[in-house]
Amino acid sequence: MKDFQKEFGEKMIASVSRSFYLSLRFLPSEMRGTASLAYLLARATDTVADTSALPEGDRLEFLEAMGLAINGGGEALQLDSLFLEGGISESEKILLEKWQHCLEWLQSLKEPRQLAIRKVMRSIIKGQSDDLRNFSGNEFAVLRTEEELDQYTYDVAGSVGVFWTEIGFDAFGSDFAELEYEEMASLGENYGKGLQLLNILRDFPEDIASGRCYFPGSFSDQDGEMIWNQVMDYWQKRCGSLLQSSADYIESLNGSRVRFATSLPALIGARTLKLIENADWANLCGRIKVSRGEVKRIMLKAGLAGRKRLSKMIATQFS
Repeated sequence: MKDFQKEFGEKMIASVSRSFYLSLRFLPSEMRGTASLAYLLARATDTVADTSALPEGDRLEFLEAMGLAINGGGEALQLDSLFLEGGISESEKILLEKWQHCLEWLQSLKEPRQLAIRKVMRSIIKGQSDDLRNFSGNEFAVLRTEEELDQYTYDVAGSVGVFWTEIGFDAFGSDFAELEYEEMASLGENYGKGLQLLNILRDFPEDIASGRCYFPGSFSDQDGEMIWNQVMDYWQKRCGSLLQSSADYIESLNGSRVRFATSLPALIGARTLKLIENADWANLCGRIKVSRGEVKRIMLKAGLAGRKRLSKMIATQFS
């Protein structure tokens, strides 16, 4: 199982998520395995939720079955990737084929880690399932309220910030952070929600083209650019406000490795948000992405920065 964790886990994450792999690569070993497994499980359920090869109802049934399997119940579930050939990468197919190994990995963890993964996966699968229901059918659909959007961002990402905090305190006890667990969990929740809101902003043109809009409002007979011009200022500011929480979270972390690993999504996210803010509609439709060169420069600056300077680097990006 240790060989599987190292060889499959690390290689798979590197192949399906370059940005998240950077954080996991530098995370202390006391947290890395648990965080890696949680990511792989979430990526597997996300692959099922997003595949165009299955009808929506079947995807919901698969998600429910995967949730039961993660929680140790239900029948043995083999995710045969032959049924999911459309719209997924080769690495995602391999991940689904290795689903049972991921469950065995989960069973091998200490009970507190199993409980933490099961809790965060319940939230993530709920968010993925709600997303399928909210945007079912062929008609253009919009979330009704800000509360709905806030709940969605919590389910699929804010809960991950809480999970990160939980396994950090489990690994290092009170040495994990200067602040108490409750305050760190709250900051981590907002940090995660900010990252998900950033994804929604970045993916706005693609979502609109698919008939979905996460930002509540009345947008009848308006095209994507018109809707964007109405919503962008408010939600960009909201995203920056949530991501500001990452500065306090990171400043409180005691270990240099966990501080560096935790800072990368915030620093890359800050640059992404700036690119979105400065983009016109055509550039936004071209897919906003931070270049590899910029990511390397961000990593170098973060690696050289001490606790206070690193926190300030992040805070000034969102002020």
